[in-house]
Amino acid sequence: MSENLDSNPFTALFSSMNDAESFAQQQIQHLSSAENAVEVIPETDNPVSNVDDLTVSLQAKECLEVNRLVEDVFNVTLNNHSRSGMINDLVFLEELSTAVAPQDWIDIETLEHALFERLLLEDPARQVIGRNVCGREGSSPTNMHATQKEVITYLFECHRRLAMKSGPENNCHNKLISQMLSLVLRNAATALRQPALFESQELHSQILQLVSDNSISKTDLCKFFDGLVKQFVLDDGEVSAVDTLCLAFTSTLDTIHSDLTRSNLFTFNRSYLSLLHIFSSNSQLGSVLIVHSTPKDSHLGLTYADTLLGSILSLSCLPKVQDGPYEFFEKPSLQVASVTEGNIWTATEAVIENLYMIFHALLKHSNEVRHQTLCWLADCLHANVGRGKLWNSHGLNIGASSYVSDGFMLNLTGVLLRLCQPFCSDTADPMLLRVDPTYCASEVSDDAEMRSKGVHMKKMASETCLIPAPEDTPRPLSETYGFISECFYLAHKALDLGFKVTFEQLMRLNQDLARIQRAFIDAQNQAGANSDVVQTIGERMELEMTRYLSLRAALLEPQSLSRTAQLLVATAVWLVQVTLDVNSDQSPRKYYTPTQFRTVEFPLPQEVPATLSPRTLEEQGFALLDPILTQVLVFMGSPQRMRNPHLRAHMAECLESLLPHHDEEPPALNPNPLGSFYRERLFKAHPHRKQIVESLLDVFVGIEMTGQSVAFEQKFKYRRPMYILMDYLWQIEEHAECFQNLATEAEANMEAVTPPLFLRFLNLLMNDAVFLLDEALSNMAQLRQMQTAREAGEWQQLPIHEREQNEGYLQHIGMIARFDNILGRETIHTLEFLTSKITSIFSHPTMVDRIAAMLNYFLFHLVGPKKRNFKVKDQKEYEFNPAKIVMDICKIYVHLHESDSFCLAVSQDGRSYSPHLFTYAEDVLARIGGGALIADVQAVALKVAQMASQQQTDDEILAEAPEEFLDPIMSTLMRDPVILPSSHTTVDRSTIARHLLSDQTDPFNRSALTMDMVKPHDELRLQIEAWIKEKKQQRQTQASDSNL
Repeated sequence: MSENLDSNPFTALFSSMNDAESFAQQQIQHLSSAENAVEVIPETDNPVSNVDDLTVSLQAKECLEVNRLVEDVFNVTLNNHSRSGMINDLVFLEELSTAVAPQDWIDIETLEHALFERLLLEDPARQVIGRNVCGREGSSPTNMHATQKEVITYLFECHRRLAMKSGPENNCHNKLISQMLSLVLRNAATALRQPALFESQELHSQILQLVSDNSISKTDLCKFFDGLVKQFVLDDGEVSAVDTLCLAFTSTLDTIHSDLTRSNLFTFNRSYLSLLHIFSSNSQLGSVLIVHSTPKDSHLGLTYADTLLGSILSLSCLPKVQDGPYEFFEKPSLQVASVTEGNIWTATEAVIENLYMIFHALLKHSNEVRHQTLCWLADCLHANVGRGKLWNSHGLNIGASSYVSDGFMLNLTGVLLRLCQPFCSDTADPMLLRVDPTYCASEVSDDAEMRSKGVHMKKMASETCLIPAPEDTPRPLSETYGFISECFYLAHKALDLGFKVTFEQLMRLNQDLARIQRAFIDAQNQAGANSDVVQTIGERMELEMTRYLSLRAALLEPQSLSRTAQLLVATAVWLVQVTLDVNSDQSPRKYYTPTQFRTVEFPLPQEVPATLSPRTLEEQGFALLDPILTQVLVFMGSPQRMRNPHLRAHMAECLESLLPHHDEEPPALNPNPLGSFYRERLFKAHPHRKQIVESLLDVFVGIEMTGQSVAFEQKFKYRRPMYILMDYLWQIEEHAECFQNLATEAEANMEAVTPPLFLRFLNLLMNDAVFLLDEALSNMAQLRQMQTAREAGEWQQLPIHEREQNEGYLQHIGMIARFDNILGRETIHTLEFLTSKITSIFSHPTMVDRIAAMLNYFLFHLVGPKKRNFKVKDQKEYEFNPAKIVMDICKIYVHLHESDSFCLAVSQDGRSYSPHLFTYAEDVLARIGGGALIADVQAVALKVAQMASQQQTDDEILAEAPEEFLDPIMSTLMRDPVILPSSHTTVDRSTIARHLLSDQTDPFNRSALTMDMVKPHDELRLQIEAWIKEKKQQRQTQASDSNL
């Protein structure tokens, strides 16, 4: 026996070899006595003649039932003789049979040793004893379970059979079954702890085979793994069990990770997800999963992709690493992209849904597992925060290889959006109000504080706030934060790092594709369809189209888009409720979540609390769009609620995305006509629609002075969607009236302390027009010079590096010219439609000279003798459309020519006006299809000429005015002189009023200045009026004398 035990690896379960031998001897003795007890029982006429005999009979019956149960479950026996009535093939345990002979059955005490021997058999099939099946001819085929070599597979089947036999109907055997289950689980735990005992077997592969076997019930698998975990906890204690479980399952999880890394969205083994569901449904195994998926260097974003959970999150139609290959949409010109796209969407949604179930299960466990899970999510986002940096969003890809892929982040976003569903799918659910607006201000210093306060995201306090706290003023904080708050902010952070970044890539790629397609067409026209250049460009276009279609498929997955829309709408509703939740006594609060839903009413209260796109929105109609517009109106026009002008400008971009589809858009690109109806209704039926125009103009003016160091061109990028918005709003009578009302109000308050909103808006609009068109024309002239030099062959004579520099500079100038042309054209168009109904304010002394000089300057350059200086090749590429600009400028002249002061100002512009200006314009209009305007332009020219003639007479009369009568800035005769209070300089009222629109300081000493501070210089005004009267009388006298 000692020799047999020496070779038995399960002696490791005993503290010493002596204990193992002692146990074996006790089993032999016990089995021998039991054998004697079940020898032939003498028959008797008295069935109860002997109580002891009856007891022995019951014991024998119990032994036989236990043996039968063992044979049925474990398929082992100590009896090598065939016996009828059995349906299983049994494995004869020869070693144990010899040790306990003459006993030929197995009881509960012997089962442990029997299982030891069975597990160690290298080939159980050699020791199978066939049993004749009762009622059948012949014998049964070999039972797979009886001959199973694999330890985990065999023990699982034993566990499954025992579990099936337990229950109320087998109450008398439940204790025995429980003991057997415990024995099975102890042996399985031992095998996983010490896999070296079974060197010839891969235990992790056996676990994976169990999970991949569709014939095995998931319920049975869960019971088996739950039992295993309980056994580990029983053996090692609650605290240490996770560590030993990690060691036990590391090989299994490593294998899954490795295989998933080599797979793609369509080829990965779906059964792995089943095993992870089992892990996530158990608290200890869930902790194992999170620990295994936590990277060693949690500060490096890319390391999260190189984890088990990360390998699933990386399953996407996009490359898993920076500059990796695109596996889908190969040769897009030869396949139907919609079919592939649909398959990708189905597979992606399945991955996201499975990941959601895993994370959701983990978050429902103990506080410890929830803490670990939230740490993993928050740390992953923080480690990848560089994805959202400016250089990455601009496509520079500096350090992009240090972060997870776009597909990873989009999938993580999808999971978090799914977790947000309970509180954001219904915006009327009070659960939404449990999002705490002070979460972002909370900072924790250690793990203990993180657990107690419920804050896992890092460095949120450094993010841009709607309302920054004053210096040395602490921001309000709640005492603790719930899961809803954390989930809400995690989802928004993921959207920022995932959807936003990837969408910007798609937009840049779309622009690149447009340029490549233009180059492809040009090359075909110049070199022929079969030239090498055309083929090279065509191959590049195919590669870029593959990228484009892959990015598009990843971004437009319908379920994620729908959930994104729901979150954005819920956020809009929540933000509005936060801003209306004003604590009147300003006392500290335990929590800062809104207390109830409040109705929005304009004008909004001045007090504010101390806390503070896609067409998918159309699918659920007006109900989704309405809250978005309400949010935009609450924040866009209110610096008190959103101080940062950049954020307010983004509100305008959001508003522009709500516009109906453009009229020129082909019907085929508008798959949801009902969506246009909802969007139109939004601007015509929203209860607060009359606030749109004023809020829009307010943010237009507000971004001029950002208070931060930003690129000068940034404000123009912000304003472009505003021009599109204003153009659309102007076509709706109700909104056009809002523009007109603001203009009327501005005219009535031209000299107010704070210049009227519409006046400031017009001032900036003209500033933008002058700057943009001037820059555009300058760049177009430069482009013409460079193109002429290149075509003349001058560049070919230069060294290669200089030619490359010139080509790069040409592209750079072209890009800037395109930007200026687009915005300059839209600015002039805005002035054109505004002047069609609003005219008198443009004729005000403060504005009239500027508008006249601007129109003259650009009309002269576009229609005058130097217009050829701006003619370049590929005008469409640079968005240069001089015909459109000329038409709009001429319309502005026509709109304003009823004003004498305007026509006079046009004639007095000494820099650009000449009697030939409108003649040039008429010639150009005739060639560009503007014939209908010629008669009106001639009327303008006639009136301007008349006003010029009259003014020439007045100028002759008022020539040689005294120096003290002239404006020191404009050198023109003052009509309404005023004294500036700090510099004591006298200027004309119209001059200083125009200056203060852009700069509220004294132009002579930079002291603060507003119009209410200037003092009328009545004495000087009377002197000027008297001098003018005297000069006119002298002129009349001279005229009378000459007539005589």
